[in-house]
Amino acid sequence: MRLPARGRGPMNHDPVAAAIEEAERIEAETRYRLTVSRESFQAGMALGAVRAREAVWQEQAAADRALAADLMPVLMSAGHAELERRRWGPGGRAHFADPRPGDFRGRGIEALMHIRRTEPEKEAEAG
Repeated sequence: MRLPARGRGPMNHDPVAAAIEEAERIEAETRYRLTVSRESFQAGMALGAVRAREAVWQEQAAADRALAADLMPVLMSAGHAELERRRWGPGGRAHFADPRPGDFRGRGIEALMHIRRTEPEKEAEAG
């Protein structure tokens, strides 16, 4: 769209005609500026939308990679049977409470006999 040039054509000495001509020129300039503004806005909006879409895709891809990295050890871990063996030991749940090498075996018979000897005295003191 082209703006009408100022001062083209014959000079008009009629003030009303000059005012009308100036108003038409201002309206044409306003239409031109609105058209340029609209086209600029639409071009900027389209460019911004493309950039925003690409940024969202990149963020989503990074989030997917991070999630995959976090899940990889879980997905590649041992199966259920192996996890149960690790959790409950070699005998499974049924033998979880069985004694194992290195377990505490108790204080021995001397400690139990000492407790039996001192309990009646404590009961007599309390009673």
